[in-house]
Amino acid sequence: MHGKKGLVSAWLLYALFIVTETGALEPVTALDDGFTIPSKSGMEEASLHYPGAESCIKGIFATAAWNRPFGIDDLSVTTFHAGTGFGKTGISVSYSGSGFDLYGDEQEKLGISYALFDGISCGFRVTRSALRIRGFGDASAWSADMGVIIRLVESVYIAGAFEDLAGAELGVSREPLDGRTRFSTAWAVPGDITLLASLTKVRRFDPSCTGGFTAEIFPSLTVGAAGATEPDRMEFLAAFHIRGMVFSYRGMYHRDLGMSHGFSLSSQFRK
Repeated sequence: MHGKKGLVSAWLLYALFIVTETGALEPVTALDDGFTIPSKSGMEEASLHYPGAESCIKGIFATAAWNRPFGIDDLSVTTFHAGTGFGKTGISVSYSGSGFDLYGDEQEKLGISYALFDGISCGFRVTRSALRIRGFGDASAWSADMGVIIRLVESVYIAGAFEDLAGAELGVSREPLDGRTRFSTAWAVPGDITLLASLTKVRRFDPSCTGGFTAEIFPSLTVGAAGATEPDRMEFLAAFHIRGMVFSYRGMYHRDLGMSHGFSLSSQFRK
């Protein structure tokens, strides 16, 4: 029994090391993948990462998501995200949390956005990040994020997001936050296919590039696949649309750590 527990602990420490050393895999939210970017049909979930997307949404939305990286329960992440767009303005709130008895972290976000011109929206967001390590205490920090969404034509979007603008630090340790800079583009081509590309730069890590697609196989089913670098990995999506609800499976394969599995449930009440 002790041997099995020791093996599990060693595997957990190894996984934590790999996740820490490969910043693109760090499970900050349960929706960190190449499909959560602004597009003609994907603004609701994208507003979690891209301030400014809220004002592109007409109606109310809510999303709950859960992800278990590499099959390890102690690394599981839960995310709740909701918001609304009205007129030229949009707002959103979110919570993400993960951890176990030795370690935990969480983030709360509050964002507001405004459509400056037809096809151009910008947004601002405040984020509270908190970290807990048993035996060392708790630490938290507030940071500011901003983003811009540009619709070049009806089917093409480009977007940018900049987290932790002022370089916030956690507690007395003054550990800097690993803010992200994101750029993305999405192009809805004929045949109900959307081409996706994004670049994410996590502070202190090399940039990660992602390229992929989503395709509407049936009115009730959308599938997607993407490849990413730093580290090399594959991502998969299967989304089922049922009466205003979207249930999604999100998978990721990493050659050293194997599969990660995640699920999300979204409600959309469009005006």
